Order: sequence, then C-alpha cells, then structure tokens
Amino acid sequence: MKARTKFTQVSLFSVLLSGRYDGVISIAELKKLGGMSIATMDRLDGEMQMIDGVVYQACADGHVYQPGDDATIPFGTVAEFHAERTVRLAGIPSYELFEEYMAECCPQENVPLAVHFTGNFRRMKVRTVGRQEQDGLGLADAAKNEAVFDLSDCSGDLVGFRLPGYVSGVNAPGWHLHFVDTARRHGGHVVNFSLLEGNLRYCHADDFQIRLPDPEVLSGLDLSRDWSKELKRAEAER
Repeated sequence: MKARTKFTQVSLFSVLLSGRYDGVISIAELKKLGGMSIATMDRLDGEMQMIDGVVYQACADGHVYQPGDDATIPFGTVAEFHAERTVRLAGIPSYELFEEYMAECCPQENVPLAVHFTGNFRRMKVRTVGRQEQDGLGLADAAKNEAVFDLSDCSGDLVGFRLPGYVSGVNAPGWHLHFVDTARRHGGHVVNFSLLEGNLRYCHADDFQIRLPDPEVLSGLDLSRDWSKELKRAEAER
C-alpha cells in the first residue's frame, strides 16, 4: 500500500505579500512536519531548502549556511516525501521545457506535487532576497532587494513543488523550486536552468494542510482582497 503523503503549508503567501516577515515556526518544529521543504527565512533573510531532513539557508551574500533548530521561518511548504517513482532526465535546456515534460509525466495538475531532483546542470540561475529589517514593504518591492547568481557547470539538488491554481493567496500556484549545489556553497530560488542529466523523484499529496500563524500575525491584514497583481509582481522572475 502506498504511504499517505502530507504536505503542510506554513502561514499564507498573502501575509508575505502584505509585508509581514517575522518567523512563525522554528526549524525544529518544521522538521517534525516532513523531511523536504522550501521556505524563506525570518525577515526574508535568504532562501531555505530542506533536503532529507537537513536545512540549508542560501543568502544574498552568495553563501549557504546551516541554520540552527531555533531559527525561524515566516512562510514555507514542507512534505512528508515518499517517492512514488524515479525518472531519468537528460538534455532539458530550460525551466519552461522542464515544466512541459513534467506536465506529460505528471498530468494531475489539480493535485499538489513535490519533486527532488539530483543532477548535473550546464547552467543554474538562482536568486535570493536580502534581509528586510522592517515590516510594511510588500514582497514584490522587497524582492527588488535581491542578489542573482548565474552558475555554470554545476551539480546539486533541486527541490520544490508544483501547486494547483486553487492555492492562490495561500501559496503561489505553479512551480516553485530551490537549488543547492553538491558542495553546499551556492543556492537559492530557481529562476532558470539547463539540465545535462539527472534523476528526479516525485510524489503527490494525499493531504494538504495549512498551519496558520498566531492570530496577532494576521491581525489588521485584509487577506480577502485579490492578490493576483502583487503575486504576479513578486513572482515575475519565477
């Protein structure tokens, strides 16, 4: 029997779009929810990826760190990752063509999907947002304070999710991937890549839960508004 797979959404994307960036859950708590995750760190201080239960923080200074279990995140998605299948991929020159391949490989686009891809890349373009000291600046504007890194001839782990359109406001629909290289020195939010070859494992969610932050985090926010324009701006480069 296939093991049931739970994805947990920590907080709401609309809270980030509103400009509130304090951490709401510790890394120690997050690890209890699953072994694979992507997130942003407290105050947007870097892009987080958890791979096989180990957390990496890719920062705007170009380095990757391992935060302690007492570090916190304001927003993220975590999976109890039970691979359904492993597929061999090769010669995929862009993120867009990767999406097309996955649409054929995993056509159930109304079911959340998690992937863990280990491979060799001709190119990997990533970005990381710099730390935000103050609340109030919406995510789309905060994302302007980012560092972009264009890596060539690298290997590493690419993890993330494809989420259905109905999660809009809770998360960003579509693909969201993070990368960390084999040496654990470089990484971030994936903008584009060119794949040489690698192995991809994937699983679909049987259960998708939302872990809301404490009520005071949500206090005073208009989360019922249409966030489509802000979401599009924030994810303009993925």
